[in-house]
Amino acid sequence: MPYSGFNTWGRTRFSELITVQGIFVHWSRLSPQPGEYDWKPVYEAMDNARKLGMRIGLHVQGVERTHVPEWVIEKYHAPVLDVIPLQENQPWRLQIVPPWHPRVREEYQAFMAAFGKTGIPQMKDVVYGYIHGISPTRGEEWVLRPKDIQDWEQKAGLTPDLLAGCLKMRIDTMLGAFHGVEYKLAFMGGRVPIGQGEYAKKTGALQDYAFAHGTGWRGGSVDFQHTLFETAALGTSVAPEGYCVIDENLPLHKENRYCGDENEEYGKGWEWRHGPVEGHGYRHRIATLRTLQLRQNFNLVAPDTLKLNPEVNQYALVTQGRNAGNSPDAWAYLRECAIRSEKDGRPLIVKNLERWLLQRDVEGHRSVPSERVDRFRLSTDPPDRHYDFDARRTDLANGQAGLAFQLDRNFWGKPGPASLKVTFVDREKAVWHVEYADAGKAKRSTAQVSNSGDGQRKTATFRIDSISSSRSFPGLTDFRLVTGGPGDVTVTMVRIIKGDWKGG
Repeated sequence: MPYSGFNTWGRTRFSELITVQGIFVHWSRLSPQPGEYDWKPVYEAMDNARKLGMRIGLHVQGVERTHVPEWVIEKYHAPVLDVIPLQENQPWRLQIVPPWHPRVREEYQAFMAAFGKTGIPQMKDVVYGYIHGISPTRGEEWVLRPKDIQDWEQKAGLTPDLLAGCLKMRIDTMLGAFHGVEYKLAFMGGRVPIGQGEYAKKTGALQDYAFAHGTGWRGGSVDFQHTLFETAALGTSVAPEGYCVIDENLPLHKENRYCGDENEEYGKGWEWRHGPVEGHGYRHRIATLRTLQLRQNFNLVAPDTLKLNPEVNQYALVTQGRNAGNSPDAWAYLRECAIRSEKDGRPLIVKNLERWLLQRDVEGHRSVPSERVDRFRLSTDPPDRHYDFDARRTDLANGQAGLAFQLDRNFWGKPGPASLKVTFVDREKAVWHVEYADAGKAKRSTAQVSNSGDGQRKTATFRIDSISSSRSFPGLTDFRLVTGGPGDVTVTMVRIIKGDWKGG
């Protein structure tokens, strides 16, 4: 899709899958003296991206120590603060210059006003701009820990008003620079509000303020696998039945604003945070499909991202940025995980990853989680639950012979032809088929599939002349998989592809 892509940093294009290059706009490099601005490095970096066949994203930074001009620190005797590491084995260390320092703040505002006058953000091939903040991660994201706040209160006079004021200034200066193309802006709000108590009160409205002025959103944690199930900015929540549902009426989705994340933490260099590299392929597969579940249109990736599951990466690239109306396919990845609720910390069971095709447990079709995957501990795990289930199955022993599915009517508005793909693990001998309703609501059945019980993962593809979203099956579902036994059927993914899709 035109407004979508995989992006990365650096001056090389390490894969043809990379379509956007992130360019750093560092205050320190572009303002060598008071009141002087040299934009030549930005233009050169943009020209380099164009020569490599890429579009451009902008990272305007000015908090981390190396991003602040020396003359600002010297002229105003601004303090330089060490950032407490995330954990002791973290392979980098950071320092910041307090953005709430009044004269540092004034000079940064002047720099941003000058940047806005260049017209760079409005250029057609500039597709995003991150609204950077302050953080212990890479220095300029949007998160602070209580110990960061306490440390900086003592060393540099940080207060709730000063923090909220300098962060709002960052939003306002980016809005000014991106006037008329605010949809390109990415509010980096993985954790809002920032801090607790008065800090939370003062910073809690900043995300809504940015959204009200037309910005998009960037997460930063999708590669942690089980984050973002309950994120107001994305319109995600976990229903009482355990399914993650998404409000696609949010302006973020409806207006096709920037919606992205960073799917990058894979390979040996990230074992300190995510455990043995042998487990990264599974996490990447789930995280990449989650970017599509979350309706994201951009993702930052690293070389190690693209070494894992190449077909999944290719699929994500050509699928991201689509909505229910222009997507050629929909799917339900049947699985189950447990998370600590992002709202109150209580354990939640979350079923499936779904993109306009919903699997629902209704009478006669109540599924059981299957195919346990033991894995490295995630920060979102409840205690002693460091595993997932990578499929769901029927439950003949308890009278549940089917799996029921519902089509999103925004995706499947009228009856039409389809290819229906059922990926399953052949665990038990069983004979099964799919039942659906045609344009006249008459119930039809596909050919039967006979499982042998050989334990292999397989895909059955059914060509259907006409299937409707008529809610003709139990629980207002649209089609169902039914097994006649003697064994159960274990399903990982069901995908429906429009038979009359013409592209575009």
